[in-house]
Amino acid sequence: METSFYDVTLRDGNHALRHRLDTKFVGEYCQLADSSGVWAVEVGHGNGLGASSFLVGKSAMSDLQLLEAARENLSQSKLAVHTIPGFATIKRDIAPALSLGVEVFRVATHVTEATVAEKHIEFLADKGAIVHGVLMMSHMCDTKTIVEQAQQMVKYGASAVIIMDSAGHFVPTDVSERVSAIRDFVGVNIGFHAHNNLGVAVSNALTAFNSGARIIDGSSMGLGAGAGNAQLENIIANFGRSHLPGPLLREFLNMSKLVEDSFPTFLPRTASSSIESGMAGVFSGYAPQVRQIAEELGITSQDLWEEIGKRKLVAGQESMIREIAQDLMNL
Repeated sequence: METSFYDVTLRDGNHALRHRLDTKFVGEYCQLADSSGVWAVEVGHGNGLGASSFLVGKSAMSDLQLLEAARENLSQSKLAVHTIPGFATIKRDIAPALSLGVEVFRVATHVTEATVAEKHIEFLADKGAIVHGVLMMSHMCDTKTIVEQAQQMVKYGASAVIIMDSAGHFVPTDVSERVSAIRDFVGVNIGFHAHNNLGVAVSNALTAFNSGARIIDGSSMGLGAGAGNAQLENIIANFGRSHLPGPLLREFLNMSKLVEDSFPTFLPRTASSSIESGMAGVFSGYAPQVRQIAEELGITSQDLWEEIGKRKLVAGQESMIREIAQDLMNL
């Protein structure tokens, strides 16, 4: 199978923008992306369909408004969404997205909780949508368990399994081990989604390709939660340098420039907190809360990241960060 480049700028990038994406930017970006050769463009709240809330962040515009703006400007690239059961319901969120013309649905769970995705995947597969199973926070279990969880998602009807390094915890050897195992034992297409907490997101993405993954995620300028994602234009450039078949770099640089010009103060960087969270194996999107609470309570962010990691928090448990910080103060 040819490599499919999957653009998460308008979804994971929304984390970096505190979910403030609007229809004007979505339309402009999709016009460029549609001529780039990217396989699919993922759009929506940083936590996916139905996630807009005071807990994880309110969107500036509704899911359907953003998706409509994207749909109007995509004719060659597919329109895609991220879907976490619990945030997204079939009736309220998924069915309207299908009616609007969303073509690719990624149904995502914590890496050990694939069973939660059963109803969503089965519903979408029955409707004839392209549905992928996503295993988030994939560093939090061993390779054997990842293979078992991937097999469950395929059993429900997923046509591909995506491994997400949500915390930016992996180095290339970690990626190779997991992707190779799924390739050998699951028998469906594999995707990989990297975060850049340790500065190796692009290397990890390329390692995933070399290990058998054929759906490679990236975002323009690396826009994404925490330290950001694998930078899409860098991935494309490396493919070109390696003489691998792929789209032309020029279009991806245009997409990158639009992001850079539009959001110069929101571009991700690998700061000390990014490295702390990556080493602790904690979801990158916690960075603003960790920074604020640590400063407010007079504790170090490194101690707070480490304690969050020990307690194995995952996305959606933001409300526990303050409680953990208060516990640290009482030690």
